[in-house]
Amino acid sequence: MKRFAIPAISLAALMASGVAFAQTTPDQQPAQEMQQKQDPATQAPVTPDPSQTGQSSEQPKDQDTAQQPTPSTESTMAVTVDATKAVLATSYIGSSVFTAANENVGDINDLIFDDKGMIQAAIIGVGGFLGMGEKDVALPIGKITVTRDETNAIKLTVQASREELERAPAFDRTLFLVKTPAPDTTTSQPTTPGGGSATQQ
Repeated sequence: MKRFAIPAISLAALMASGVAFAQTTPDQQPAQEMQQKQDPATQAPVTPDPSQTGQSSEQPKDQDTAQQPTPSTESTMAVTVDATKAVLATSYIGSSVFTAANENVGDINDLIFDDKGMIQAAIIGVGGFLGMGEKDVALPIGKITVTRDETNAIKLTVQASREELERAPAFDRTLFLVKTPAPDTTTSQPTTPGGGSATQQ
């Protein structure tokens, strides 16, 4: 009886330890998983998918190009002009000037612009006959009124009489001439090897 009692006791002890091991193993496994979730250093690195990486890198570029406005090719230098409220300089220069009494006092010979590109005065040729004895008078552009007839031709009316224009000082056109430098009249004499100038005998 004693021989069979020892193996039976040891068998019972082994079975009890096996049941205890089976019961503790599932309890320890969730604890290890929880520890891995809490500690990111112990987690295995996740390799990115190359196909997904390429798509994510290209998508922001497409969005950036879609959001950026395309540069405008239209030029901003062109100006839209209302022809009913403007006059070409070629139509202005050469036109006759009339007084309020519809008396022809001369023609527009030229225009004067200031340094900002604005018309400052008009040069009117007054007096004389067929261009002989005529003098230029600079009149402020505000003194001239532009009107149009039914054919769209312009008519210039000056707020002055013929006598006032004839008594006005003559315009000095030479003030606007480009001054060229005087030629250098000094001639350099050839130098001798000794350093002095060569003299002709």
